[in-house]
Amino acid sequence: MRQFLTLLKLEVLNSSIRVRDGVSVFNKIKKIVLISLGVLAVVSLLMYALNSIINVCLEANLKQEFIVYYVLIVQIVQVLFGLSITTKTLYFKNDSNLLKLPVKGKTLFLAKISYLFIYEFIFSTVLTLPVFILFGIKTLQPALFYVLLIPNAILFPIIPFLLALLFSVPTMYLVAYIKNKFVVMLVLYVIFISIGFMFYIYSLKFVLNVLDSESIKDVFSDSTIFNIKQFSNYFFLSVLFKNCLLMYKFWQSLLINLAIILILGSLILVFADKVYLKRILVNNEGGDKAYSNSCKIKDRSIAGALFFREFTTIFRSTNYAFQYLTVVITTPLMVYFSSEIALNIGVSLIGEGILPGIIVLVLIMFLSMGTSFAATSITREGQNFFHTKIIPITYRKQVFMKFLTYIFVSIPSIFVSCFVLFFAGFISIVPCLLIGLSVSLIVVGNICKSILMDIKKPQFQYLDGAEITTNTKNVNSSISIGFLIATVMGVACIALSFFVSIPSMYMALFGFGVPFACYEIFRLFYKIEKRYGGIEA
Repeated sequence: MRQFLTLLKLEVLNSSIRVRDGVSVFNKIKKIVLISLGVLAVVSLLMYALNSIINVCLEANLKQEFIVYYVLIVQIVQVLFGLSITTKTLYFKNDSNLLKLPVKGKTLFLAKISYLFIYEFIFSTVLTLPVFILFGIKTLQPALFYVLLIPNAILFPIIPFLLALLFSVPTMYLVAYIKNKFVVMLVLYVIFISIGFMFYIYSLKFVLNVLDSESIKDVFSDSTIFNIKQFSNYFFLSVLFKNCLLMYKFWQSLLINLAIILILGSLILVFADKVYLKRILVNNEGGDKAYSNSCKIKDRSIAGALFFREFTTIFRSTNYAFQYLTVVITTPLMVYFSSEIALNIGVSLIGEGILPGIIVLVLIMFLSMGTSFAATSITREGQNFFHTKIIPITYRKQVFMKFLTYIFVSIPSIFVSCFVLFFAGFISIVPCLLIGLSVSLIVVGNICKSILMDIKKPQFQYLDGAEITTNTKNVNSSISIGFLIATVMGVACIALSFFVSIPSMYMALFGFGVPFACYEIFRLFYKIEKRYGGIEA
């Protein structure tokens, strides 16, 4: 038990979400406040949307079905979310030093999954507890309903978590098999993200239609309501939890739930005892390079060699390549569907001026996520950083080639997105070009800002050549600044198009974009030799 608690403590101490020791009180409070505000914003939006959906379900006599389908959606999200962090934490995490400790493989496994369950329990509670309380208030549930909420909230994430643990085994083998097949992995990443975003967009359209409807008949026909009721009976696990929550066949459903948990838990313990330690030893001894091949030495220009080096640094890791390429590749699709919603719903409610503002907001927001990878430009060098200090090339030229690496993918992504909207008939050619140029300037400024953040405060990792698998402070700051700029510029464009004129919106975009880009470029390259030379690693 003592070993288990020590290992669990190590997992928490190594967590990227905890507030580190040695950090100032102000930064600790700031991090806690920002996380709390983020959670509050998510919960508030969720409650606002679900309040109207619950009203529609009550009008259509779909009270129990609402619980079944909501539980089903959250359980699917939990399995996918748990599958991702479980596979990474159990099999591909760079913590091989733990294997040197005198502990059994089962104890190490239990400590890791206990930490993962705490993580997923928090995630589950944020998504479910406020919604169940809202449901109880709307449906006038008795006091016993609220008393049983806590044990039900604890019971709720266990089965999805255990399923994620079981599915993580074939997932781990699949990832290990295709790990060296970079193109296959990239295509799969893009497909999964595109499908997820399309599902999100169509769900959002449904929610907006519900919020805009005045009668149940505007959303569901009688036959649709009947089919929804019948179809809900097929989701056995969700029905079991609904029964426990609404006290219908309570003891029978509870015992079946516990039996399923016991069976899944037993399978996982057998796996931990027989397979887990052997498997992670194989993974650690097998190395973690994305590819290996013999290369001939080729003569290249200085610029060509630097450019090639940057791409080699990125594409040696599927994790880095995913961060570098996936968002910018899927941005045109995301912008298209966002614009479709704005055109179909927003324009009818607010007016035509909303469309350019939404395009600007979504473009800057998604490209901010894509170019936030620039905030690891120096950190990503890791134990090879000293190479950049000894090669006979100025720091200015090295940083400039890093800058071009991100321009190389982000600017084409912006103009492809704009031309997709043009050919789809959302905007004409002049707005297409003006939005593309102005957003490009803003993205250039954000790239420079991100690189400069990493030059000022790089966060090197030397242990076993470890890759950066979680967002660093610089990446989070880059995303936050990008989202802030996206929100301000998007809202400003919508407001100007309504109260002044649409041409004034483009003037505002260039009025911000040109000085922002020039200022950030100047800040990045001013005294770059001194700044870069002062980095100690």
